Amino acid sequence: MSINPDTRLQNLPPEIQTYSLQMVQLLHNYLQGNLLGVYIVGSAALGGFIAGRSDIDIQGVCARQLSQEEKEQITSLLAHPSLPCPTRGCEFVLYSREKVTIPSPTAGFEVNLNSGPQMRFHVTYDPKDESFHWFLLDRSIAREHGISIFGPDAHELFGVIPRAWLLNALLTSLRWHTDHDEAGYSSILNACRGWRFAEENHWSSKVDAIEWAKARVADGELLTQALALRAGTCDKTLDQKKVKQFLNRIRERIEQVQQVDSSVVTSES
Repeated sequence: MSINPDTRLQNLPPEIQTYSLQMVQLLHNYLQGNLLGVYIVGSAALGGFIAGRSDIDIQGVCARQLSQEEKEQITSLLAHPSLPCPTRGCEFVLYSREKVTIPSPTAGFEVNLNSGPQMRFHVTYDPKDESFHWFLLDRSIAREHGISIFGPDAHELFGVIPRAWLLNALLTSLRWHTDHDEAGYSSILNACRGWRFAEENHWSSKVDAIEWAKARVADGELLTQALALRAGTCDKTLDQKKVKQFLNRIRERIEQVQQVDSSVVTSES
């Protein structure tokens, strides 16, 4: 196996570099020539990774669909503590090439595995068991920013996902966070990143998205507090009423952008 990692990997903490390379080795030993690429996404690729607090997000691409036995074997190889995760947890997703090269509005994965010392173990093998929005957004981020640990540059495997699908996924994400994120700060961070994508059509780190958003809202205190909670430098509970009001404003703004996009497409056709 020839590993030619992206030079950006060297900017990550040494323990993350080692962990990523160990994962590639395990995957390659098992899948052999069927392993086409492995990529770091999420905060480690976008910037703003906090050692010990951030998840490490890794996506793999294989040449074909896998049997149930193969999926379960990959889980046993990669799940913490079989492969000890050096940060809060790892969110690992494995796709077959056909599901990422030709864009699909579905989750489309072979294996979806969350595990780590501070992360609840969760694994699914059927895309119907998960909301599509996580995977659509992450594949878009992978194409634009994915750090190659093994295989070609991410844009060679990950196809362009239509912007209309991504805006729909962002609205679904906002609804999910409104219903499920009790702490609230993750909702704020994801909302700001999604808002910036909707306005500027590119992905940025959550840290950069917060700074971008603060220049566009009347009161940035809520955003500053959300960023401090993420970093662990603040333990003050967010005002849930203010969180929901902010999320509703972002949802309305993305819906407006969606309508403008739709009208442009209609006029052009």
